[in-house]
Amino acid sequence: MHFDGTFNVKAKPEKVYSTILDPNQISQCMPDLQKLEVKSADDYTAIVKAGVSFIKGDFNLHFLVVEKTPNSHAKLTAHGTGIGSTVDMETVMDIADGPDGGASMKWTADAKIGGRIASVGQRLLEGQAQKIIKNLFDCLQGKLEAG
Repeated sequence: MHFDGTFNVKAKPEKVYSTILDPNQISQCMPDLQKLEVKSADDYTAIVKAGVSFIKGDFNLHFLVVEKTPNSHAKLTAHGTGIGSTVDMETVMDIADGPDGGASMKWTADAKIGGRIASVGQRLLEGQAQKIIKNLFDCLQGKLEAG
């Protein structure tokens, strides 16, 4: 599955970059987060409640930051297992000056899903993923634009 978009926010690119790459900050916007274990700023694990249709349970996601250019670019990979399923994801973010003194972030995410969750069908998976993405960015916008 492939997702992409542009996220515009009234915050400086430096603030967007530091928030997105701080596991303790970004995890506050992860829907249904159960636990976060931070080994370093570039290596952390999150346990989230996940599911589609009748397949629900805990998912263990291991995130690694594999590329960084301060305040402008980052690439993360994630590998997850749980509820008889796997997910491998790669996310790329490019941040630049945006409108009205804010920041604009172009992002792409590619996910490969296998196991029981993949059996429910692409349409259901994409709908659920879009909902999670929207919730994540709504939370992030509120966090970045507050005070």
